[in-house]
Formats: sequence, structure tokens, C-alpha cells
Amino acid sequence: MTNIVTLASEHDSADLKTFLERAERLGCEHVWLVGAGNALAAYVAVLTPQGLLDVAPTVLGLRIFERVETHSLDMVVQVRAMLDRLAHDSMTIPLPVGQAGIAWTGVAPPRTHWSPVGTMLEIELQLTAKAGIEEVAQANGLGTNIVTKVREEVWRRALNVQGTEQNETVPAGVAFAGFGLGFFDTGIAQVTQSGAWKRIATARGHILVK
Repeated sequence: MTNIVTLASEHDSADLKTFLERAERLGCEHVWLVGAGNALAAYVAVLTPQGLLDVAPTVLGLRIFERVETHSLDMVVQVRAMLDRLAHDSMTIPLPVGQAGIAWTGVAPPRTHWSPVGTMLEIELQLTAKAGIEEVAQANGLGTNIVTKVREEVWRRALNVQGTEQNETVPAGVAFAGFGLGFFDTGIAQVTQSGAWKRIATARGHILVK
């Protein structure tokens, strides 16, 4: 039986399309769809470690949409395939063939037990992302290895979380992900933690990092 997702409104459809288009521009090839009740969670991996010795963070973008169905859903599909189906029917979407062996989907972020850590200003995250993008761009043309090293150094830099007594930080990659996915405005992002994961939540979406 073909898996189908029926979105609850045109607003959800437009938001999903925008989210996937931005994810594709960031180089995200897959979206992990998790459905529970009427909620449809869509995860994309903006940054992931490349190899066992890579200490780069895993940075995911997450948006929640409303759907009509209530059956459970857990599958990974290609972003481009989802966009093609949204272009054909924006509300009732036959899901593409599931993709197996996608490394970053091996450990799901927690759904519960998130504890407050502090806050971050969205405008400062935007500025961090823009500065980092410019720094990486300046390395273009210097060779693949140099560009890769610069990118890793830029997005691994620690950003301080405000309002913490333990000097909590998150990697600058969260700024890159949130900016690229359109999650930032001029508000205050709430930072919470569950196990090894931190979540930076704004009115427009969530960035998860570990």
C-alpha cells in the first residue's frame, strides 16, 4: 500500500514546500518524515560528520506540520522527490520510495524530557551565519581540502548561550542551519537540552544539535 500524507491546510503545504526548497539549497538530499497523531515532523540534516574520525556536529532542522491521517509514519525520502510530488498535488502527497542506510537517521533526537538551558538572540545568530558564510566563501578556489577545513572550523566554533551558569555553548553550525532554513527573525530563541542533544527553538522552526 502506498504511503500517503494529506496535509491539513494550504498553509501547511506552502510551509512544507518552502522548508524543503531551502533545505535543498543547503545541500540536504533527504528528509526524515515522522508522523504521530495529526503531527508530521520533517527533519533534514544540514551538517553531519563525514567519517568515524570527524568530530563535526550533527545539526538538524525540524519543522512540524499538521496532517489529516493519524497512523504512525517513520520513513526517509528524497527531498527532490517530495518537491516533485508537492508540485503535482500540494495537499495529498503519495510518498516517494523510502531510503535506507542514511547514517544521520540512526539516532533520533528525543521527543520528551527537554530541560531549559538559556536563550540566544536570533539577530545575533543571523549575523554569525552571514559572517561564517562569507568566511567560507573567501576560501573558495584554494582547493577542496582547504575549503573543507575552513568550513569545519567555522561551523564548529562555540557560541555562548545566554542565561546559563554552566557556560553552555552550541556550535556555530546551528546559526548556519537556522539562517539557511529561514528560522530566524528578530526574536529570542529558546535553548533546551535532552541527553546529548540541544534544541534551539524559534517561532519558525527548531534546530537540533549533538
